[in-house]
Amino acid sequence: MAPLAFASTSFQSPLRLALAAAFSLVCVAAEAKGDAWASCRAADPDKRIEGCGEVIARGDKETKPNRVAAYVNRGGAFHAKGDFDRALADYDKALEIDPASSVALADRAAAYRAKGDFDHAIADYDKLVAAQPKAAAYLGRGGAYQSKGDLDKAIADYDKALELDKKSTAALANRGRAWRAKGDLDRALADFDAAIKLEPKSAQAYLNRAALYQGKGDLDHALADYDKAIASDGKLAIAYNNRGLTLHAKGEFDRAVADFGKAVGLDPKYARAYLNRANAYRGKRELDRAKSDLEQALALDPNLAAAKKGLDEVTKQLAARAAAAPAQ
Repeated sequence: MAPLAFASTSFQSPLRLALAAAFSLVCVAAEAKGDAWASCRAADPDKRIEGCGEVIARGDKETKPNRVAAYVNRGGAFHAKGDFDRALADYDKALEIDPASSVALADRAAAYRAKGDFDHAIADYDKLVAAQPKAAAYLGRGGAYQSKGDLDKAIADYDKALELDKKSTAALANRGRAWRAKGDLDRALADFDAAIKLEPKSAQAYLNRAALYQGKGDLDHALADYDKAIASDGKLAIAYNNRGLTLHAKGEFDRAVADFGKAVGLDPKYARAYLNRANAYRGKRELDRAKSDLEQALALDPNLAAAKKGLDEVTKQLAARAAAAPAQ
């Protein structure tokens, strides 16, 4: 049987928190009135791009803070659409106008990190730390180090962030994941416990701890935490997928199939959830259904090796079953 496709929760990105804060700042900076500015502050990325473009076209007719705000807001919209190069170009323009803009610098760091350019992200965070040694800057740099695989430096930055903000659940969660990656499960568990104590209704906090328990083979505790995560937020496909994996490991194939079904219902492009449901169907000896799910997984992700292997195996099993069937 193909290996189960466990989906770990991505570590909480401090950049997302910084981006939210930055957006509120640039809105305050922009005092101009008019429809273009209303659009430039819109939540819809396309509308924001259009509105900010109108503001930017005014050039020196807008104040310096307003031009910075327009470039930052449009950069954020491009970032939201996954167009990181255009986002970076806008943040560069904002920094040309105001080299001291911490908002533009933080958002540019976020775009570099999202693009996978961790060295440039770290360089921008270094500047932020030097100019404004706040928890968010250490969180951002720690996240970049963690993405780069430099866990010791990431932990050091999360330590500093927690010195500055003892109630930072993002720092606790990310440090916990870094400890887990280093194999120090006791320290990881302590951080996840502390994050849950601070935010007992956080689905993400329970997902982090559940993944740790699942990795340790403590399936009952993992299942309990996935239950709590789903109770807190019933729209997280990853929570249903990972609870399904826990149920599969316990041999509860029917319940596992149901959870994987909820996962793909919430996210129809979740290739690994289809793969996992196929494996649960194989556990139930329902090979036709398994074959269908494996084909769907590969349609969504043609490079999913476990699905390719599983489909080959199931196809052979179905052929053998047909050959062994008595002639009609």
